[in-house]
Amino acid sequence: MKKTLEEGKFAHIVGTFDLHNATGTIDYVTPVAVGAVSSAGTPTKLRLVGEGMAGEEFDMPVHPQRNSCAPDGETGTFEEYVPVTPGLTVVKLMVGDTVAAEYRRGDDVPSPPIALAGASPDKPYKLLLQAAAQPTSGVTYSVQARPDTSSSWMTLAVGLEVANSEVNVNQFPGAKEIEVRVLRTDGFSETEVLRQTKTF
Repeated sequence: MKKTLEEGKFAHIVGTFDLHNATGTIDYVTPVAVGAVSSAGTPTKLRLVGEGMAGEEFDMPVHPQRNSCAPDGETGTFEEYVPVTPGLTVVKLMVGDTVAAEYRRGDDVPSPPIALAGASPDKPYKLLLQAAAQPTSGVTYSVQARPDTSSSWMTLAVGLEVANSEVNVNQFPGAKEIEVRVLRTDGFSETEVLRQTKTF
């Protein structure tokens, strides 16, 4: 199986399959800007199908990953990159004609207000992120921080149903400023919903 790196809008999808029972899971979906895209290869009974409001957007074979002791086994895992368009709403894992699992784009609702509180007297080494909201179906948040001593973001939390988290400033020795951002994802796209800088 040949894979090539391509730039664009993709979703990285990881899951499991059971060909005998026609079942499976989609465990992990995240938007990425570079995808390892598989060549078309031979059609298989294991496929990922993308659908939108206008109908089917793609139907691509899944290249299974199996235990080396059972290269032809009925169960295993998979990892694929699928193209994402603004209209994509659901990705289905198909085993033959059976829908084994599906992932639906998170609900399109406004992001709730998120507050970043400065260090308090009882927790001088922490910044607190607090969001006044309930979880939204299919939507998660990640938290990243970047000190003034670095040009790279450090991921501190992923998969948060609500953007409540803590930033321990002791992770950044020597920093006089720390920039914090919160990213919201519906699985197919990602949006920055907060960026603030705290000075010490």
